[in-house]
Amino acid sequence: MAFELRPKEPVGTGLTRNVQAQIEKALKYASPEESADSRELEAAGEIRKCFKRVRAALRIAREELGVDLYRDENWSFRDAARPLTQVRDAGILVETANRLRTELVRAIGPAAFTKIRAALMANHEEIRRRVIGEGQAFANVKAAAVRALARLPQWKLQRDGWAAIEPGLRRVYQHGHHALRLATESPSVPNLHEWRKQTKYLWHSLQLLSASWTAAEKELVTRTHQLSTLLGEDHDLAVLRETLAADPLAFGGHRILKSAFTVIDRHRADLERQAFALGGEIYKDAPRAFTSRIASRMHYAEAA
Repeated sequence: MAFELRPKEPVGTGLTRNVQAQIEKALKYASPEESADSRELEAAGEIRKCFKRVRAALRIAREELGVDLYRDENWSFRDAARPLTQVRDAGILVETANRLRTELVRAIGPAAFTKIRAALMANHEEIRRRVIGEGQAFANVKAAAVRALARLPQWKLQRDGWAAIEPGLRRVYQHGHHALRLATESPSVPNLHEWRKQTKYLWHSLQLLSASWTAAEKELVTRTHQLSTLLGEDHDLAVLRETLAADPLAFGGHRILKSAFTVIDRHRADLERQAFALGGEIYKDAPRAFTSRIASRMHYAEAA
């Protein structure tokens, strides 16, 4: 089911319908015995995606829902998914190393690459065992999702149409705009990661609003997703580098890692070059100008 408001659908109805669908999807993945696909790691990833969409819906309706309800719900979904983030990140380290296999083998040799990969896989398995096995992460997600469904009727919007959407969308865009500026001034790993998070919230917000757009207008959704992907791949490489640097002996020693870092840094530089170019296009407007441009595409605009 698409994550979007239907044309002419009341905003409050559409938001709660989409949120309910995402929570129910997360519940399915948190109950392996009820899922056609019981692979734990895929389930962890899908639950995180569902909860990120819910948090994006919260952001776009923040002013209408009220600050207290927004914060309580946002923190609830964030905390429920946080343990699964550890599992996802550890798995992504292995996948990222695999994507660089050819270049890393060329730079450090097959034996050194095998050592690095084996250590990353052992770390992944240890985190998976601790979080999913001992930590009962899926059971905790299931309980949080059931409670969230019971609270969903409290999500009452005071207004409808564009008036209910515009303030939240403007805030989301403004946060991304600010994050880009900080990343431009200081492209540190935390600054780039924050920009990535804000860009992903913008992407999900635009998904919600795009049902009645033409193919040309939906290009903005595609480009925002592309930016999120570029920043995500850059962050994965940054975390891989930090992980290797934190325990050099476990991953082959300083000499081996120096050559591995050269490969990683080259890829990060290319990804960041593309991200800043694309980000400059997406975040070229002032926040109010951006929402005015979106309003011209919306069937809700007349309700402003």
